[in-house]
Amino acid sequence: MALVASAELQHSVERAQFPPGVDRVQSPFELLANAIYFPVLVNDKGPYLFALDTGSFNSVVAAEVSHELGIKTGTAYRGVGAGSDSSPAATIESLEFTLAKGVTRSTRQAGVVAMAGLWPLIGKRFYGDVGHDILRSFVVKIDYQKQLLTLHDPASYQYTGSGTTLPTHLFADYDPQIDGELVENGERSIPVRFTVDTGAGGTIVSSQLVAKHDLVHAVARTFQTQDVGIGGAKPVELAARLSALRIGPYRIDYPLVALSRDASGSLSSEAISVNLGGNILRRFTIIIDYSHKSLTLEPNDRFADPYDYDASGLLLSATGPRFRTFFVDSVLAGTPAHEAGLQKGDRIVAIDGTNVDAFALWQLEDELKKAGTSVSLTIMRDNQTLIKTMVLKTLL
Repeated sequence: MALVASAELQHSVERAQFPPGVDRVQSPFELLANAIYFPVLVNDKGPYLFALDTGSFNSVVAAEVSHELGIKTGTAYRGVGAGSDSSPAATIESLEFTLAKGVTRSTRQAGVVAMAGLWPLIGKRFYGDVGHDILRSFVVKIDYQKQLLTLHDPASYQYTGSGTTLPTHLFADYDPQIDGELVENGERSIPVRFTVDTGAGGTIVSSQLVAKHDLVHAVARTFQTQDVGIGGAKPVELAARLSALRIGPYRIDYPLVALSRDASGSLSSEAISVNLGGNILRRFTIIIDYSHKSLTLEPNDRFADPYDYDASGLLLSATGPRFRTFFVDSVLAGTPAHEAGLQKGDRIVAIDGTNVDAFALWQLEDELKKAGTSVSLTIMRDNQTLIKTMVLKTLL
């Protein structure tokens, strides 16, 4: 979920403040819908839940909750949200983040932008993104399997593991990019740059790359997807399955990607190439060394896990104060949901007898990816309680 600030907001890198005698700190994180969320103190208040977002030039505070933090804003500017046209935002006069065990970092580059559209997916409010203006002061190690974030002092950091270290380019001087390939139709290789975006749950191919290589027709099948970006933008995307990706020595077979159809915004840029999100990153431990422009990949135990896609044909939305009220937005023709008689507007109240209050939207969607299994949905329609049973099958 990139937010690219105007050039005049940039300034030289400042060192983070570590406690005396400490050169690294750790913080556990939650992996929600393949994105990273961890607790942060803001101006000594909190902790508040923030996303870790390498795809954002500057840190961002959600406009809907900025009053809780006592934020004072400065001059407004135009940011660029991933997959969207420019979005209005405002700078914050000064912000200090305490990231873990007393490690602090101040910034005058942070912005305020609407983010409430992102809350329903993960089922909770989060207060913003920690972006490049903060992260560039560290060597950032993300262990997706252990859900552990480690921030190293670059002055003393040395890598001693067995992974593969790749040189990075910094798109727009902030977003790490690594070279690799897409493989489609089982044979054709397309050189690309993967833009590493820990704030994105999925992987998106830019619309220029899609058009240049006619990927919509090259893949076996596509499905219309729904998504919400920063600032409330709704990117235009098609879900697809590629034959493979290659990143350094690693071949990733049959990954799910979204093919962008955007006519403007960052995902219409060929420079973005492929926005590499958490559905692929979570299969590694990744180490981003901003000062030396390198990225290290260590495959974890989930590296070979299959990439499951929706097996129901339902597109859902979540509402309510806790985002636990679920409605059917649409039903795709010829899918298990259509055959079971589900309709737009149905409210889902239980799945296999379990009240849906136990799920966030992304977790409920995961329950509907188990192809080959039978699932029973209890729904409310016109004040009637109905039970609809589907046999889930692979759609993509």
